Amino acid sequence: MARPPASVPTVPARKPRLSRQERKTQTRASLIEIGRQHILRDGLGDAVAERIAEEAGFSRGAFYGNFADKEDLFLAIVKDDQESRFHLVRTILESHEPAGILVKRLREAVAERVTDPDWISLEAEFEAGALRSEKIRQTYIELYRNMLKDSRRILNKLVQQPGIQFALPPSEFLMVMLSFAHGLAVSQRLLGSELSVKKTRKLIYTVFDRLLATK
Repeated sequence: MARPPASVPTVPARKPRLSRQERKTQTRASLIEIGRQHILRDGLGDAVAERIAEEAGFSRGAFYGNFADKEDLFLAIVKDDQESRFHLVRTILESHEPAGILVKRLREAVAERVTDPDWISLEAEFEAGALRSEKIRQTYIELYRNMLKDSRRILNKLVQQPGIQFALPPSEFLMVMLSFAHGLAVSQRLLGSELSVKKTRKLIYTVFDRLLATK
């Protein structure tokens, strides 16, 4: 009886070697991810750069090769967080859905953002840091101005759509809405059951509908 042919062992494909820049990008992303966890848990003041590097699997030198200090890491975390969240808003506003659906999705995105406990903690840390550190304050101003500029551009497109009515100019609407919602969300986080998440979202919806509505 003929023997079956011997199977040829498969050799796993070699992963392409990462370039130096790709390795640096991966290292930076890992440090940001672990650093975010530490700062959310311990706050910026008690977070330790060396511990972040160790938990991410890198040396102290790798940390300082990517960030000047833990404040620099914190600012990278905030920038990443704000960009990812604002990308969602841009996606909503640049879609071609009917006015009523656009407004409803935008309102939900604002409520979702400002009742996210991680976002509240990062924003509170960011604002407190800006009061104490000139470096953080300058970044806060830069991000705030960029947000207003980008938001004004997108919201101006929304104004031109039939069926949408603003009670305030777009830039003022954004400033009032986010300031109110953020302050309310921080209060909810501190008060707990005295101001539930459900009630917080309901209040945000009420104010939003007074400032931006569909005809």
